[in-house]
Amino acid sequence: MRVSDKQFPEVYKIAKDLSQKIGFEEVPSIYIMQSGGMLNAFATKFLGRNFVIIYSDVLELAYKEGEPAVAFIIAHELAHIKRKHLTWRGLLYPAMLVPLLGPAYSRACEYTSDLIAAQLVPEGAIQGLTVLATGKRLYQKLNILEVINQSEEESGFWIWLSEKFSNHPNLIKRINRVYYETKVVIDSKGYQMQ
Repeated sequence: MRVSDKQFPEVYKIAKDLSQKIGFEEVPSIYIMQSGGMLNAFATKFLGRNFVIIYSDVLELAYKEGEPAVAFIIAHELAHIKRKHLTWRGLLYPAMLVPLLGPAYSRACEYTSDLIAAQLVPEGAIQGLTVLATGKRLYQKLNILEVINQSEEESGFWIWLSEKFSNHPNLIKRINRVYYETKVVIDSKGYQMQ
């Protein structure tokens, strides 16, 4: 289902505003896809056109006081397009086959897109990442300070090794990095203040 000013207009408005802020002349095509409960979104390129795909469960957040989280997720995907990560991935394909090098490039792209999105939507940065980590209901009850502590406490060879073979950084590390980069205000109970 394609997002437009007549189909999911709230989401389209978010995407249009973010597209202007990021410097696009027009809003990339955005589609909603049923995902069977999975929470994710991704940017892709097909025949020279950029697309953003948002899983339907992420979209539900836009209708439940979670617009900043949805805006962060959309901004993250737009940042992939802006930084031409999809184009570079195609050009760097031979290097992507080198063990550890391909996943390292992908992780760097994720961190870059997180930080760009956090600059565009700071109030949704932590929420957007915690939604991906815990789901569309539990993220509101997550104690961010405990997440930050967890990222500092959990280390070791197996955690390090598992991340080296992954295309995405550990979500706890991503939350930690965005927290320190954006200086989000956390209340005494560990919840993000609006």
